[in-house]
Amino acid sequence: MWFKREYSGYGCPMCGRLPVLAEGQTEKYCETLKAVKTTTMYRLQCPRKHLSTNWYSDLGGASINWKHVVDEYKGKDTK
Repeated sequence: MWFKREYSGYGCPMCGRLPVLAEGQTEKYCETLKAVKTTTMYRLQCPRKHLSTNWYSDLGGASINWKHVVDEYKGKDTK
């Protein structure tokens, strides 16, 4: 059975799909603690990898950047 995909204003401008969350981790050695600190980084990207944001340490930053990327892309298409 085929389901109709719901259109979102902030989906990927090329395919209309909502972004998915990609996680990554980075490790940094801390001299004062003499230990390795692990930081989780986040980014939003199209499931078909058309667009993606930069890496951010919080989800809010990645979400705001996704909206800016989509607005910029749509603005270029209308001119």
